[in-house]
Amino acid sequence: MREHPGSELELIYLFVQLVDAGSLSALAMRLDMPVATVSRKLSRLEQSRGRQLLMRSTRKIRLTEEGMALYERYRALVSAVDTLYGGGEDLLEGTLRIAAPISIVSMIFMKTINEFRRTYPGIRLHITQKNEVVDLIDKGIDIAIVGGIQPDSSWVAVPLGTLDYRLVASPAYIEARGKPQHPSALASHDIIKVWPLYNWSLRHPQGEAFYYDGPASLTLTDLQGAISACVDDGGILYGPELFFKQELQSGALVPVLGDWVGERRRISILCHQRQQQPAKVKAFIDFMKSRADGLFSMTDAVD
Repeated sequence: MREHPGSELELIYLFVQLVDAGSLSALAMRLDMPVATVSRKLSRLEQSRGRQLLMRSTRKIRLTEEGMALYERYRALVSAVDTLYGGGEDLLEGTLRIAAPISIVSMIFMKTINEFRRTYPGIRLHITQKNEVVDLIDKGIDIAIVGGIQPDSSWVAVPLGTLDYRLVASPAYIEARGKPQHPSALASHDIIKVWPLYNWSLRHPQGEAFYYDGPASLTLTDLQGAISACVDDGGILYGPELFFKQELQSGALVPVLGDWVGERRRISILCHQRQQQPAKVKAFIDFMKSRADGLFSMTDAVD
């Protein structure tokens, strides 16, 4: 039995808000409503329409084909209603939840993030720094900064730049142990491995390829610590050239097997795949894109 049209429109309005919020718990928190009430109202809508609209748990939802069709049909109407009653004014304020690898925030992005905070003082940033993959919906994340290819097509990837990987060591280490002339000689050296590339793919301009998956004297998940160990004559490190550009410029580190090229790893921002992004999300993405060339440059900007 179908709901009264007015009652069903109320449920559809709640459904569209749920999709935009990303989870039952997030919408319940936004509306100050028990999760069970939100779930019960959604069940009423599904029962009324005779279709399952989404697969859900408390902290995660995924639209069915019928749910996507309903969302696409009514999201513009819900947006218009919000605007009419003052709920559509999306201000540049509130908490923006970001997930990112430990090193890229601490070593590369922090100055730009502080600049963003000064530009948008009404937006509070909550940054979760973890190297492992984070379930973005489950953790209520608005934006993730990630490296490599992302398999989840429900999130949009906005490219920022690429990291070029190189082999480096300290001059004192090279003087004491000698400089390898071919990647096959790495097995006789002290090796420092760091997340996420514990095994290395190297290629020579003339076409020869080499894959190193040998043992390491030191393995870390923190790139900053790995660079410190390398500067302190700890061995040969394979890592993103951008992160130790100052050490290369100062001579604290020198290239090893300079003719051999490592991986190129793309860094992107992930955001939820929806047409109308919250203003704070759009502001952060646009700001980071406008600074991307400088963030990924191997030369320091001149004031």
